[in-house]
Amino acid sequence: MSSSAAGTPALVLASGSPRRLELLRAAGFAPEVEAADIDDSSLVLGDVGAAATATSLAYFKARRVASQRRHRGAGPAWILAADTVCERDGDILGKPVDERDARAMIASLAARRHGVLTGWCLLSPEGRVRLGLARAEVHMGELERDDFDRFISEGRWRGKAGGYNLTEVIARGWPVRCDGDADAVVGLPVGQIAPILHESLGGAA
Repeated sequence: MSSSAAGTPALVLASGSPRRLELLRAAGFAPEVEAADIDDSSLVLGDVGAAATATSLAYFKARRVASQRRHRGAGPAWILAADTVCERDGDILGKPVDERDARAMIASLAARRHGVLTGWCLLSPEGRVRLGLARAEVHMGELERDDFDRFISEGRWRGKAGGYNLTEVIARGWPVRCDGDADAVVGLPVGQIAPILHESLGGAA
């Protein structure tokens, strides 16, 4: 499906994540892409739970892209934003800020379970808001030291909640098991969102 038919509001993915774009395309959507200029890795979170953090950040990103579009006079659009966080013993883990942070973050997840939550926000052309949340539990076994060091030095952790992407590390051979919606761990629970998009876009996705 094209992102918009003549006179029909476009679908905009408010994220620069190639993984989210791939998931939407695999579901039959061809959105425009416009990332919000918000660096959530620089945000200092207070006493806020992981679910509220994920959905709030998704909402802020959708609103920010809507503002960016209004500022330059872009046409009306459905705007979809998402944010993924990891939760370990009640502590929220976002995206690592550097190699040292990535190493410590991933090492803290080894040989144990942690939660992954993806919050999403669909903003209509008229400004109506729909929020959703998907959860999964990930069990990560002991990591092989040499491969872990290569993973860090290659920068594979950049821009990823918890410092890793599920499909990448499984393909790499890491001992990882996911209970729940694997797409939520990748970054977008497309099975949950696709029917809503079809309904909202009226078949003009």
